[in-house]
Amino acid sequence: MKKNYCLIFLLFLFSVYSQDRKQDSLRLLLRNTGNVAKQTAILNTLSDSYKTSDPYAMQSFAKQALQLAKKTNNLKEEIIAYQNLGASEIILGNYDHSLRYFNLTEQKITNADCRDIEMQEIQAKTFGSKGIIYSEQNNYSQALQNNFKALKIYEKHDRQIPLSKIYNNIGVIYRSIDDQDKALVYFIKSYRLQKKVQSSTLGISCSNIGLIYLKQNFPEKAKKFFDEGLKEFGKNPNDRGLGELYNSISQYYILKNQFQTAKENLHKAEQSFQKIGDQFGLSDTYLYLAEIYFNENNLDDSFKNVNKSLAISKKLDLPETYMKSEALLSKIFDEKGDKENALIHLKNFNDGKDKLAKIENSKERIKIELKFESEKQQMEQKEKADTERMKWLLGFSMLGFFLTGTFFFYRHREKEKTILLQKQLTELQHKALHLQMNPHFVFNCLAAISSFIMQNDKEDAVKYLAKFSKLMRLTLDFSKESLITIDKEIEALRNYLELEQLRFNKKFDFEIIKDPLIEDDTALPSLLLQPYVENAVIHGVIPKAGKGFIKITFSQRDDVLVCEIEDNGVGIETSRKLKESSVKIHKSMALEISKKRLQTLEELIKKKIHLTIEEIKTEANGSKGTKVTLKLPLEYIKD
Repeated sequence: MKKNYCLIFLLFLFSVYSQDRKQDSLRLLLRNTGNVAKQTAILNTLSDSYKTSDPYAMQSFAKQALQLAKKTNNLKEEIIAYQNLGASEIILGNYDHSLRYFNLTEQKITNADCRDIEMQEIQAKTFGSKGIIYSEQNNYSQALQNNFKALKIYEKHDRQIPLSKIYNNIGVIYRSIDDQDKALVYFIKSYRLQKKVQSSTLGISCSNIGLIYLKQNFPEKAKKFFDEGLKEFGKNPNDRGLGELYNSISQYYILKNQFQTAKENLHKAEQSFQKIGDQFGLSDTYLYLAEIYFNENNLDDSFKNVNKSLAISKKLDLPETYMKSEALLSKIFDEKGDKENALIHLKNFNDGKDKLAKIENSKERIKIELKFESEKQQMEQKEKADTERMKWLLGFSMLGFFLTGTFFFYRHREKEKTILLQKQLTELQHKALHLQMNPHFVFNCLAAISSFIMQNDKEDAVKYLAKFSKLMRLTLDFSKESLITIDKEIEALRNYLELEQLRFNKKFDFEIIKDPLIEDDTALPSLLLQPYVENAVIHGVIPKAGKGFIKITFSQRDDVLVCEIEDNGVGIETSRKLKESSVKIHKSMALEISKKRLQTLEELIKKKIHLTIEEIKTEANGSKGTKVTLKLPLEYIKD
């Protein structure tokens, strides 16, 4: 075993030497280059070369590159400099600063409309980095969203090395929400891909897989991957990854009751993290050391280490580490006979329970949401297959009707019967499209009800369930009719908006106005407006900063019923940009179906229907919302 570790150490020294030689060559090239554009690129390359060893050097070179890039209007190198600055701040634990740099990177790429592959990959790298930040801040939903954005870009261009890193990051998120099986799937995907391309980050995947096996009580499997990870870090030094690996190895030796060896590995982890100023990793290292010292009844060393962990957990807002540190401090003071301080830290531990409970609820909510997303995808795939089958069936039916009509009714009766058949088919199409609009909304409501239940918000869950059941009852009633009265449509819309108010915690208000001149028996197609109102909620007022407002107005002009849906949201253009950058696999078909439905209605009633969707502009030509106007021929419910 000693020979193996000597070999690892020699490989480590060789890798460090090689990295130093590369950096020296870049510095020499920088001194001998008079071209400013080349100097900027070299500075960014130098910055990136320090990402695993010296975040302060990484920052220094990135700032020099940024200064030159701005001076020469070199947008590409400016974006890369911001990316490097953000990465250095992650290592130093300055997450707010890091997010600011990554948001600037994203903004620069979006504003420049860069479509070349290199810019897209920088954008993917930014998404992946933001995913790391959100994951370490326990914001798992945002972490997954950003990682899937990156995954989409890397898969498109078949970039296997960064793809393996994203697989690893997604595995870390699933591990964080205690879904060990899914985490292991993504870690193994990453491991196999890294083996294939001989990636320099293979050691990280080995460390992660080993930790999963350790938690699943397969210590020997875990040790095998830990040893492979040490060997890989010897070839490709990575202080942060190595520190995490030593932390994990310490847990293996704790399980084996070899506490001295566990402490030795933790001190190695401390050295690795301290070299790069990685506060996040140190918080775990100090807590593990404190727990071992406490079990050995070495209260002074336990106290010293747990205070270090507590200070970092407060700085980085790490609630789980904070809670464990406070609990251990309470035990230490209790052992020392200091009941007053023991009670203070016990109170701090209890006060932190609410925050930790919210994080646990968030984990469960994400699991439920992911389950619903999977079920939605399956439902959509089934609907798509059913639609294709219906198209073929309708196609063969139309061909059959046409041939039959041509053979038997080649005169006036042929024309009349063909028109009748076309109307029947059109009505069938209308009903099919109408039924397709239901599953998407049902899944959203069920997910929201599940979320309220998981957060133990029984009152809102009961309210939401009551309104949801009422809306479902109305929808089932309406599905039997091709036309409903305007008052019933208003009732359904009001019920839907109240549901969404509960779901999004009063994020918006709404108002529905009906012109008193409109007759009570005035009719319109059932649930025709719901997709446009849903769009105003989801893509209008919800993404808006601050409180939103939706106004629905029904008025009558001559023989036309005018329906207007107006919101003060982000505006249609901004909403489109947000949709384009989304990584959600689900693509809403509600508006497309509504468009086809309006076309079908026009053909059926032989009257023109007017639909306009426009952005509401401010005096300074900015956006202050969206307005949908639908003009329908007046119809009445017949007794």
